[in-house]
Amino acid sequence: MVKMLLYLLLTMAAQPALAETVHSLDQVPARLKTPEAKHTFAQQIEGKPAPDGLGVHLPPQLSAPQITALLVPADDKVPPSIVGARPLPGQPSVYAAIVCTGGNMPGSSDDKRCDQSNFGIPRPDMHVYLGVIEAKENESPHLIAKPAAIDGLVNWHDTNLSDAPTALEDANSDQIPPDTFDSFDMAAYTIAPNQRAFGLRGEWSEGYAGGGANYIALYLFAVIDGTLKQILAVPMSFSKDIAGDWHADGTRDHDLTEGANVLVVLKHSTSGHFDLLLKARDGKSHRLLKWSEASNNYQPAGK
Repeated sequence: MVKMLLYLLLTMAAQPALAETVHSLDQVPARLKTPEAKHTFAQQIEGKPAPDGLGVHLPPQLSAPQITALLVPADDKVPPSIVGARPLPGQPSVYAAIVCTGGNMPGSSDDKRCDQSNFGIPRPDMHVYLGVIEAKENESPHLIAKPAAIDGLVNWHDTNLSDAPTALEDANSDQIPPDTFDSFDMAAYTIAPNQRAFGLRGEWSEGYAGGGANYIALYLFAVIDGTLKQILAVPMSFSKDIAGDWHADGTRDHDLTEGANVLVVLKHSTSGHFDLLLKARDGKSHRLLKWSEASNNYQPAGK
């Protein structure tokens, strides 16, 4: 009870949700405000194919066995479920790479993701490994930095958003891991002069008797002292559709709520790294993030 009260107090001070009711499912797309909600609807309801967000269609100079050998520690004997790599912007022949072992094996569709959703079917626990690989033609690929094993924990209390995955209510911690990792984020996150970060997006999906919800978090990674390190984990968006009673014509009302953030790199710097601004898309709230020398990552200003 205390934990739920704390959650309610935090979300009351967060960004108000964009809320609207429409009278049939076909009216939903035109009423969605954020690009994240529109993207979710297009894929999950309209069935539009997902992009190759993790780069499972590998470039010719990289193979799945090569990436696996570079990223996965010898004591992980579980076969990979997903292997992917995507080129880093402005860095020829350099790739962000991912290997997931265990979890749920991907289906035959093009929607390839690292999936640890619990469907009640026994399967090995999922482990996720990230690395930065240089792969030039006619040369063996090699690591640029020590790879990282990640858990995907993120604090949904510490955000501008007014809603959070229901998994947070059952957790024994303020931090929860996503159901899936579905795409790299290759925006130009220049966190310091001559230093860039790249992103990975995690997702929670919920289904209801009528409708569903989707939540997305962003994780940033950068090479710090020769090791790939997670430097930020922040909730970025949510969209929720709750369907009401059936009408005589076979349609239903749909109560829509959504909210989204953008991450902006600022000109001001702290400890040699540019400050970041986590800003609501509607401009009504924001959070300043500054580099912490003690932990070598970004923390909310004032912490």
